[in-house]
Amino acid sequence: MSYTPPEGGHGTSAASTASTGGHSTPTGKEGCRFGITPVASAQEPTEADLATSEQLKQDLEVDFPRETAEGLAHREQVLEELERIVFEWILEEGQSQGRSDANNFTAKIVTLGSYRLGVIQPGSDMDTLCIAPPHVSREDFFTSCLKKLESHPHVTDCVPIPGAYTPIIKLKLRGVSIDLLFARLVRQLEPGSDLEAVKEDEILKDMDEKSVRCINGYRVADQILNLVPNQEAFRETLRFVKCWARRRGIYSNVLGFFGGITWALLVARVCQLYPNYCFSQLVNRFFRIYDQWNWSKPVMLCEVVESVPGITGFKVWNPKTSHADKQHLMPVITPAFPAMNSTHNVTETTKRILLDEFRRGYEVVKKVEQGKANWQEVHEPFPFFNNGPFRFFICLEMMAKTAEIHVKFCGWVESKLRIFHKSLEGSVTGMQIHPNPEQYDLRNSDAEWPLGCGMFIELAFFGDQGAFADMNVDLRPALHGFLEVVGQWTEKDLYNSGFKLKLKQVKRARVPEYALKAQAEKRSRVTP
Repeated sequence: MSYTPPEGGHGTSAASTASTGGHSTPTGKEGCRFGITPVASAQEPTEADLATSEQLKQDLEVDFPRETAEGLAHREQVLEELERIVFEWILEEGQSQGRSDANNFTAKIVTLGSYRLGVIQPGSDMDTLCIAPPHVSREDFFTSCLKKLESHPHVTDCVPIPGAYTPIIKLKLRGVSIDLLFARLVRQLEPGSDLEAVKEDEILKDMDEKSVRCINGYRVADQILNLVPNQEAFRETLRFVKCWARRRGIYSNVLGFFGGITWALLVARVCQLYPNYCFSQLVNRFFRIYDQWNWSKPVMLCEVVESVPGITGFKVWNPKTSHADKQHLMPVITPAFPAMNSTHNVTETTKRILLDEFRRGYEVVKKVEQGKANWQEVHEPFPFFNNGPFRFFICLEMMAKTAEIHVKFCGWVESKLRIFHKSLEGSVTGMQIHPNPEQYDLRNSDAEWPLGCGMFIELAFFGDQGAFADMNVDLRPALHGFLEVVGQWTEKDLYNSGFKLKLKQVKRARVPEYALKAQAEKRSRVTP
């Protein structure tokens, strides 16, 4: 059983990982190909470009610091400890089943997401996956493995969420937040084998759907790294884009914006088109490309594999044969089989906001290159609560008595907010909404409820779209419909009286103090 760190091995910083584990800068000529089309330009950066990139790296390290060498070393120790816990659980499960070959079974702990891609930040969660042998079930994972984790002296805040689209156990191990997924293999890996077999499509044959979703998180991240021509340039550009997306309030897959994998795929495609460009040039091209992108066409890193011999039953993204796929508004396709659209949650509202932000980003980047702005202005925090015509808000406050209820209930409500957004869209003539993905700590504003967070939806009314002064605005149908959806939570009886949801409409002047303080603190951290 082995934990597999990102490229570069133990004891390496993200920077050294990128330079030693990544590919050297390509020197291909025009017409060479990375991905599905020839490169847009094989031009090399000038000395001025390289100098600009170096300055941008230094600025980004202040604004969006990477994990320290000490932090990376601690994370690796934590992952090794998690590996030992899981190994003991796998062994105990085999013995409890009376298997004489219990000692022969192996499992893998692998990382996904930002840690796997080499762009982890201090304090960020680590996405991990347990790849388990066939004799261990998902039910075992959420019972006996959960008990083993809960009883471990270094584990805290252990919360199982078996009903999630991607079932997960959230926990902290020695202070590091971990999201632990589970995939059950159909055929046992050979003892001592590496992860090459997991990367092959054949590993998915006869695997259950939830395991496929989980294991493809690892496979997609691995393919992204393999499909970019220069991993160091990719990582630096992705760090900038993640910083920008978070601060501009468009980093949330669950609310219909883009999530981490989508942003990685978008950056990777730009890297393919400009394989020799340096960091600052890639940032420029990122905004230019997606400001001008024809979103009736998908963003893809490689051709979609329609089928694999001997593997059936998996839905592959195909707008030619699927009406649902054809309706996707901003398709960004994952490279691993079975190909999926990572942006299926995007709505007309979030598409409008994303396009506005791509346009704004490109306009500011052009000013930076003209010497009329600085790079920090590109990712200046979005002015929620002071956003022009958006003077009204729907405030949702989710409160709970315990940490477990808080995690589960907030997650449930957040997962249903897109339904609420869609019911608000078009419900009032001339009204536009702008969802805010941030969860604001209530800061003990309600003594009865020790844990809680607030979320906000901005509202604006435009005369050129049919709104008029003193018009009647009735949001009750949308509000009541949303409460009915929230009331379908399957664990509400289990946690009866342990949670509460408050919905209210407020004007800008009445935005709660806890949200205004959090917004002010965020802006003060980024003000030079």
